[in-house]
Amino acid sequence: MDKDAPNQNNVNAKDSYPHEKRNLIVFGLNQILMRLGWMFKSESVVIPAFVEVYTSSGTIRGLLPLILRVGQSLPQFLVAQRVSRMSKKQAFFVFTSFGFAIPWFVLSLILRLTDWSATVMVSVFLLLCTIHWLMVGCNHLANGTLQGKLISPEKRGRLLAYSNIIGCTLAIGLAVSLLPRWLSEGTAHYAMLFGATAVAFGVSALVSFGFKELPSPTQRPAPFFRFLGDALLLLRHDRDFRRFAIVILLFYSIWPLFPHYTVFGQRTLGLAPSGFVTLIVAQNASNAVGAGIMGNIADRSGNRFVLRILIFISACMPLLAVGISQMPTGAQFYWIIFALMGFTPVSARIVTNYTLEIAPQEKHPQYLGVMSLFQTIPLFVSPLIGALIEEFAFEPVFISCSVLVLLGFLLTYRLAEPRFNQST
Repeated sequence: MDKDAPNQNNVNAKDSYPHEKRNLIVFGLNQILMRLGWMFKSESVVIPAFVEVYTSSGTIRGLLPLILRVGQSLPQFLVAQRVSRMSKKQAFFVFTSFGFAIPWFVLSLILRLTDWSATVMVSVFLLLCTIHWLMVGCNHLANGTLQGKLISPEKRGRLLAYSNIIGCTLAIGLAVSLLPRWLSEGTAHYAMLFGATAVAFGVSALVSFGFKELPSPTQRPAPFFRFLGDALLLLRHDRDFRRFAIVILLFYSIWPLFPHYTVFGQRTLGLAPSGFVTLIVAQNASNAVGAGIMGNIADRSGNRFVLRILIFISACMPLLAVGISQMPTGAQFYWIIFALMGFTPVSARIVTNYTLEIAPQEKHPQYLGVMSLFQTIPLFVSPLIGALIEEFAFEPVFISCSVLVLLGFLLTYRLAEPRFNQST
């Protein structure tokens, strides 16, 4: 009886996730190309350095994570109802993939063909960033629901691991060969960076036509506000999800600091733009290694355990940045901060995978939409964080955020591990 159980599970997996092997390959290629695009426009290195060319305002830098998270999260909640009613998610996924490539193509053309003032450039950049992240938010919801439909839970960590290892390895090669020239002089080279971003994102969208998706039974449409009310009621009736939401609130309080690390290194340690390549390489290398390790651990030990590790790493990051800034030779070791930051894309995927596991499949869009809202809430204080840094210095703000994340780390010990609670 026990010997037949694995075979029975394999048969059930094939019935539930047909064409899984093909879809794993398409997902892998899509995420590899996405990783390349993200490297060229790194929010932790390239974007803050680009903004610093036009303004040194901490408040403007503080707007970046707010735009990122609101754009990434709010659309997920607003379109979750519509996506849940789609019998096939692929077309929406492809459309939004092209949508977030276009703003970088436009920005590249503007930098190459115009000579606008700093105020106009900052305004246009923030507008294009907003459009980009609105499309990314819709795409992430489509990605999560499509992956929940096409890929079995036991293989999602493997997908994360292999796609990030390959994507980050290629990104490191491109960073070493191209970025020293592209980051060496003025804004003309940012046009090259953002153009490369648009190309990588565009090709990843083309790859997405390769998914093999069977139609799902369509759900009866519900009024938006009823859908909204049902989604929010999940927090009341699902204790595990409610606890997870609180952990995410505390965990994401670290995100408003991300655009400030590069400027902190410039001001305290004298980092030069030519040295940013080292930071990007360190970030992508740790992303590859971290995805490989954490993805496989997640498949074996569950997403809760991996999430706990990643939250602890995030809590240590600001404290370590402050410590390194006090060292006489701190500039030689500042890359460690960006190596730890390389785990951030892994943590975002683990959060999604954990949400998919604690939610019934038919409610994946609602759960992902609500979780995206909780990821957004801490980011509303991002401009305030930037203003506080300018008023009181980096160090006290960094330390305060670390304390909040450490509290979230402690609360992970009250989360359930749904994989081990599933019946055989």
